[in-house]
Amino acid sequence: MHRTISDSRMNVSNIIIDFANTNKEFRTNDLYENLSGKIEISKKMLSWHLRKLMDERKIFRISKGIYTTTPKVIFRPVPNVYSIRLYKKLKAEYPLLDFCVYNGEILSDLQHHLSYNNNIYIETERDAAETIFHFVQDMHERSFLSPKEDVMSDYIRLDKRAYIVKPLVSESPMQEVNGINVPTIEKLLVDIQCDRDFFYLQGQEALYMMRNAFTNYNVNVGMLLRYASRRNIKPQIENYIKEMV
Repeated sequence: MHRTISDSRMNVSNIIIDFANTNKEFRTNDLYENLSGKIEISKKMLSWHLRKLMDERKIFRISKGIYTTTPKVIFRPVPNVYSIRLYKKLKAEYPLLDFCVYNGEILSDLQHHLSYNNNIYIETERDAAETIFHFVQDMHERSFLSPKEDVMSDYIRLDKRAYIVKPLVSESPMQEVNGINVPTIEKLLVDIQCDRDFFYLQGQEALYMMRNAFTNYNVNVGMLLRYASRRNIKPQIENYIKEMV
């Protein structure tokens, strides 16, 4: 039974949750039409409430303009044997340093135009990056330190394993999987936009990957924006998110 009620008497978020709980999936336009008979609210303000509820993990985005209350899976990339072996060697030799090590195959779950990536990425504290590069280089011939686009294009083939060492941005969001630190999905989405060695993923492909991430995984928007701010691309990420609401 519908009831007319003012915004001052009932919290907008509660009304949205009530609507979401009676619909397995719902569209923004359907929600807006439902609310129009109960409260006065603009589409811009409705989008703000939806983003707030996503940050609180009360609703989840399935795709552009479509939401659900069913939680999504956490993106937990499984490190391969090369990543695990290298991580253990690094921690044994440099136990006080922080590392983030992952294999490029984990990017394929997010991609539209699939490009198999066989590289191993090693991120560590900026002051130690060159030292770690030489340590890795002594073990593996195909090792590179923060390669630029031309080096990636001319010397690094994604289908042949190379070891890429990069500085680890402070307060990077990471998670532990199988005993090693790997990136969260929030870190990957931002790094893809920033790092020169990911130039082939930037542009429309990066936007697709972000949409795919929001569709299939639980993305912490607050964490995403905080890390984007640290990498000076917060406005760009915010624009991407607005395109998906």
